[in-house]
Amino acid sequence: MKQFFKKLLIVFAVLLSLPVFNLQTAQAESTPGGPDLNTTAALAFDEKSGQLLYSQNADKKVAIGSITKVVTLYLVTKAIHEGNLKWTDTIKPTQAQAEMTQHDELTNVSLDANKEYTVQQLYQAAWIVSSNSAAMMLAQKVGGTEINFIKLMRKTLKSWGIKDAEIYNVSGLNNSYLYKGMYLGKTDSENKLSANDIAIVSKHILDQYPEVLKTTSQSELTFPSNEGDKIYKSLNLLLKGNRDYQEGYEFDGLKTGTTKQAGDSFVGTFPIHNTRIVTIVMDVKGEANDKDKRFRATQNLAHYILDNYDYRTALKKNQQVTFSKKEKYKTYREVKVWMPHDFNPNSFLYEKSTGNLGFNVAQGKKQAKLIIKNLPGGYIQYPQVKHAIKKIVPKKTKPSFWENIGNFFKHLF
Repeated sequence: MKQFFKKLLIVFAVLLSLPVFNLQTAQAESTPGGPDLNTTAALAFDEKSGQLLYSQNADKKVAIGSITKVVTLYLVTKAIHEGNLKWTDTIKPTQAQAEMTQHDELTNVSLDANKEYTVQQLYQAAWIVSSNSAAMMLAQKVGGTEINFIKLMRKTLKSWGIKDAEIYNVSGLNNSYLYKGMYLGKTDSENKLSANDIAIVSKHILDQYPEVLKTTSQSELTFPSNEGDKIYKSLNLLLKGNRDYQEGYEFDGLKTGTTKQAGDSFVGTFPIHNTRIVTIVMDVKGEANDKDKRFRATQNLAHYILDNYDYRTALKKNQQVTFSKKEKYKTYREVKVWMPHDFNPNSFLYEKSTGNLGFNVAQGKKQAKLIIKNLPGGYIQYPQVKHAIKKIVPKKTKPSFWENIGNFFKHLF
């Protein structure tokens, strides 16, 4: 018996001397064939169906930088569709907005405080080269003030099921770079969302306003300056004609994001097989002067999906889906999904959708929306929007006493 206990003690001693492994990390390292991303968070999904194709730390809230502008420009596009804003409307920057464009680290499009710019010019500048002041001017035009517009952004995200968004300004800059009246929150606050949240935002704008791709696919911007028209290259280096373009991966959007806290991030999208894939890479690690790392990570993610999945038919048109003897539905059209190469589509199980995703089926006059409940990876979180967002009507503000005095002397001579 003593010998037994001695052996047992030796075994315990050996076990205690072994290094402790994090189970989650060990499992991740042992998974063969995963994409080489080197990101804080990442996600990829099919934009049409919402099918999730890759996910890494997708619930983690991270700084998003200028990816913020996808929300900002969604609401600007919405205002144009609703007739509250016209492409030909002109906007003059405030002195503060114009001054910000003189700092190289904050912008790359110079604006003149004494000049007016069209909504279309500012819209293109905000999308293609991520002009912060252009986004601010558009937001102010729609909301009356930037503060009003930030509140509208928060309400919109909340209506999409994103309850814990951290949105403090319309551009994505750290608040420390902004002037009073341009932000909410603390002076060093920065906008944060998760990759899951960004997927929801991306699907909303691409579903509702797919025409934004006509702007985001432009490889350069022509913008007026005091010296005549100036040409700026798009920040999306994956576009055709730019240095990271790869044939067969025809990216046409969507938005870069860069700050010290956010690192280098990118939301990309490209059409394929009559559908569309959206890729999200957040805070890609690497050398600070490596401007291509987020695009390499995006390419690696895109290659991983196309190397490991086939876009195949799960259900044919008019195919029957049986739930019980009383519930037998038929599909309206063919249902296609991404499947691993060796996956058997006959093993799919179906259930009624409780959100905004799925495909329509019918049983006589009775209709339903179904999803595949054992789909590898599942779906992005995309709840049904129940409440319409109230429009913000810009209030006409009267000049203050001191502004009247200033204007008096300004026009005196």
